[in-house]
Order: sequence, then structure tokens, then C-alpha cells
Amino acid sequence: MAGQSTGKRVLAIALGLVAAAALAVAAFTPKWLATPLADDAGIGLRGAVVCDSGECAHMSNDALVAYIEAEIARVIEYNKTAEERHMRPVPRQPWAGWPVCGTIAFIGCLLTAAGLIVAAVLGVAGKRIDWPVMPTTIGVLGLIIAMVAGCVFVATKPEGMEELGLGWSFGVFGGGVIFGLAAVFPLNRQIRPIDEELGAASATMSWGGSRDEQ
Repeated sequence: MAGQSTGKRVLAIALGLVAAAALAVAAFTPKWLATPLADDAGIGLRGAVVCDSGECAHMSNDALVAYIEAEIARVIEYNKTAEERHMRPVPRQPWAGWPVCGTIAFIGCLLTAAGLIVAAVLGVAGKRIDWPVMPTTIGVLGLIIAMVAGCVFVATKPEGMEELGLGWSFGVFGGGVIFGLAAVFPLNRQIRPIDEELGAASATMSWGGSRDEQ
């Protein structure tokens, strides 16, 4: 039915645009890791806001790693001259690949958002394309990259940041991933070419082999 087909197309486009917006917001906001103890402090995929004694500073995640390494060096130097009962625990050195995972997740989010937006625009225009790499393919690859790198990023946060938990940016990211997965395959059915042998029904045939009513 035409009405049912139009409804599915509108739903796929809406889901794709919502997912793209959520992933773009998650990519640029600094609240992947946050603490209720300091409203302004937080860590994003590309940078962090570090607060100390009421003073907050913006820095890249690479600079944050260098800052933590400098603090560890100070603790080690202090322990060399301090009495045993006054010695401070020495945190583990931060993983050098942690900022890289943030950057990879950032790129994955933007790739997915771009692929979904292009697919949604083509869906709105009613265009069917036969590109070597479909925008929905870029969306799927971006989702995979962002999910893996994003989860590694939050799981490998530097030691000594136990007060930092998952922030609202990570929640927005999770919602964007869910909406993206729900949108990418229906969007692909709206913009891929019609198979000459199967006819018009092939344009809305699902991966499982069933067909959406036209």
C-alpha cells in the first residue's frame, strides 16, 4: 500500500536524522565522563575540562595524559623524601592509546552522522542511487568504529579518576547508536536501485527476505 510505504519511508528518514543529531552532539560535548562533584568538569572524545580548587582549564586529551604523567612524577619525587607513613599511592601510568580511541570514536560518530544525513536527504528527494559505496554503508562502518572505540575509551580512562562515571554525552551516544541501527537498513531500502529481475518489490525487500507492502 502506498500509504504504508510512505509511512515506513518517513519513519526511516526521521530515525536517521535523530541518530545523526545525537551522534554529532555526542562527538562534540565534553561529558562522556563526568562527576557530580564538579558540574563543569568532564571528559569528551577530544578534550577535557579539569577543575582544581575551583579553577577549571580546558585541554586536549593528549594534554590531559601529559598532565597526569606530570602529577605521577611529582608523587614519585615526593615519596623519595617522605616518611613511609606519609607516602602517597602512585597511580598507574595512563595508556597512551586512550586519546587515540577518543579520536577514532569521534571520527566514527561523524562518519555515521554524515552517512545517515546523506541517505535521509536522498530519501526525502526520492532519489535512488547506485554508488560504489552507499552512504548507508558508511553509516554502518561508522557505527561499528564508534561503538568499539567509544566503549574502549570509557573503559580505559586513566587511573585516579574513580570519581568520574558515565556522563550524559555517553547516554546520547548510546541513543544515537540505537536509532542509527534502527534507521540504516530501512534507509538503504529507500535509496538503493530497483533490481530489474525482481521488479519494484526489490526496492523494499528486507534482509530477511520478506517484502514490505508497497
